[in-house]
Amino acid sequence: MLAAAARPSSTGSAGRDTLELTRAEACLIVAATFLYWNDTLRQLFPGIESTSVEFRLIHFLFYGAFAVALLKLRRRALDDLKHVPLLIVSLALPIISTAWSIAPLETFQRSIAVMGSSLFGIYLACRLPPLDAFRLIGMAATLSAAVGAILIAFFPSIGLMSEGEYVNVWAGAHLHKNGLGQMTALGAIICLIVLLADGLRRNALLAAGFLLNLALLLGSRSLTSQLVFVCGVVLLFTIGRFLRLLVVNAALTVPLGALLLIVMAFGLGQLHLVDVLNAAGKDATMSSRVPLWQLLFNFMESHWWLGHGYEVFWSDDSYAVRVIEGKLHFRPYYAHNGYLEIWLAFGALGLAVVAALIISLAARTLRGLYLDGSNPLLLLSFVYLLMFLLQNTAEANILQRNVMSWTLFVMLYIAVTNKVRISERLPERAPMRAKRLMTEGAPVAARRLPVE
Repeated sequence: MLAAAARPSSTGSAGRDTLELTRAEACLIVAATFLYWNDTLRQLFPGIESTSVEFRLIHFLFYGAFAVALLKLRRRALDDLKHVPLLIVSLALPIISTAWSIAPLETFQRSIAVMGSSLFGIYLACRLPPLDAFRLIGMAATLSAAVGAILIAFFPSIGLMSEGEYVNVWAGAHLHKNGLGQMTALGAIICLIVLLADGLRRNALLAAGFLLNLALLLGSRSLTSQLVFVCGVVLLFTIGRFLRLLVVNAALTVPLGALLLIVMAFGLGQLHLVDVLNAAGKDATMSSRVPLWQLLFNFMESHWWLGHGYEVFWSDDSYAVRVIEGKLHFRPYYAHNGYLEIWLAFGALGLAVVAALIISLAARTLRGLYLDGSNPLLLLSFVYLLMFLLQNTAEANILQRNVMSWTLFVMLYIAVTNKVRISERLPERAPMRAKRLMTEGAPVAARRLPVE
């Protein structure tokens, strides 16, 4: 399977010739994806990341490997990056924030980490056609699920949770059940997309990976991830037709949609959120997240526009953290909300940049899906965005260092931008099959199909 994955199509996502992927490169991609996919490294080297020499050394080795690989692809990488200025600005935010950070040295060190891990996403987008990248990512997700299953079955002290109400709940190769739920849901979706594109017979390993990820998703008891997965599967098969139906019947669907939103807003306004959460069997404070968010707003006022600097609000010697710990009787290490975390780091201006980045990817994905509702890249981008937006309401994955969630965002942003850009350069009446061959990778001879 790895040998087959190391021989991608002869053209890239922008219709460019690509060099054959070597076995070493394929192994690097699978290893890095596995590293970013779960918390195995944190379990091997427990403690605070900044004080774990082994943890930092392993990650810096991967940063160096990505940097060297991109140097070999510098012309292509520069060509791709010049079309994504908003992404470049967003990736530069952490290092720029050292100028006003309350702890400049810590901000600088962590900025290097987020930029280093983002290089992986850039490398994936520049080096491989999207579907080939998905195959390798799916293999890493399958490997991660297999390791998680082994830990649950044979090393329960690691694979099962041991705190509070979650005792003996599956966590696998993750530190928390929610991490297992989020990543197995994403892994199952990626495996499914590759299976839909390639067929079951060509990817028996990913078929097994889909089933294994699905089993771990169910065992994680992460209801949010399970619901998002179900919605994602439904959308995989319906979003293309649904978008076309909306556009064709816009005169009817737009006013009806607006009316539905007004009715929903009015209905929610008459309900008490606490009662709704209690009825769903959920903690009304969302595991103390709501009181935490209320306290954070008080500390955001003094750094409203530019924030405190990248990931330094939660420093050990922070006065704000001591106050929060005193009121909540536990010490939080992040905001448990991606949007608030960005606001704390970069202020309202930084949040506006990140919001524009997410909206930009959503708009390009929807535009592409309207033209080609069965494209694997666009389908994954749409479902991933849904998962990403929902996950960041309770976790923090935006501009997060050393996690696959953010790396995948970077890759998808560049790949989707390339696809939409190339598609727009083709004649409007070009047959859909010709457009797919031009933008997804196909033999060079096939790119000379006649246009109607």
